[in-house]
Amino acid sequence: MNLPQGMTAIITGASTGIGRGLALSLTKIYKAKLVLTARSREDLETLAQEVKRLGGEAVVLAADIAGEGVTESLVNLAVKNFGKLNMVVNNAGMGISGSFAKLSEEDWRRIFEVNFFSALTLTQHALPHLRAEEVAKLVNISSVAGKVSIPGSANYCSTKFALTALSEGLAAELAPDNIDVLTVCPGWVRTEFFQKNDLPDTRNPTEIARRNDLKGFLMKNVLSISTEECVKEIIEALEKGGSRELILTLPGKVAERLQGTAPGVMRFLARQIRPEYK
Repeated sequence: MNLPQGMTAIITGASTGIGRGLALSLTKIYKAKLVLTARSREDLETLAQEVKRLGGEAVVLAADIAGEGVTESLVNLAVKNFGKLNMVVNNAGMGISGSFAKLSEEDWRRIFEVNFFSALTLTQHALPHLRAEEVAKLVNISSVAGKVSIPGSANYCSTKFALTALSEGLAAELAPDNIDVLTVCPGWVRTEFFQKNDLPDTRNPTEIARRNDLKGFLMKNVLSISTEECVKEIIEALEKGGSRELILTLPGKVAERLQGTAPGVMRFLARQIRPEYK
């Protein structure tokens, strides 16, 4: 069933990239009422103004998504301000570059708190309200890294594997409640994520795509997609209805298929990766 006009959603990691794009698209299509969260208050307030100009409503909470009580506060804001909750978008995420040997236990716990446990606890708090609606959606922004693990990103991949597993399990468990679960597994999407997580330009698809050479052309037209393209695919999947998994980008689709049908080949290819560690 399609989302209603005036639908209400919580979007984490909303200040940039996929989260921001979804906020604007949901407003254009559904005149959405949104609870937006990220760490940058300035970016959130700018986005909230754009949402209002497009005919929607927005309240913001500038906070670390892994902070104590933050996910519960987001649900309370939605119910207090808008009286209902139709959708949760678990989009907040971070990366920590480095080999397994160089990363501390603290690094691992931090990335799991942001990438996995924030989605878990927000879903727990939101679930009673989602169950109360005729139409409800849960969108988990995972990654192709939640399907295929590569050197130098074992911690990030581990969080996304966990999120993918949670999402797939919930899709089956929540089916009787008519809650659709959309698991989004993008490959390279040209967002601010890579710059915010201090990846070098040589590994940043957004920067590579700006180059006027063959590598830049391939990155822009074959190997990655824009934020707008990613958001368009997500909106189309939401409108189709039903729980589903969405694999994005050509390399992402190829890697996911190889992992399923020829894991030995995928392991061989992964061993060829020589990441630039800090």
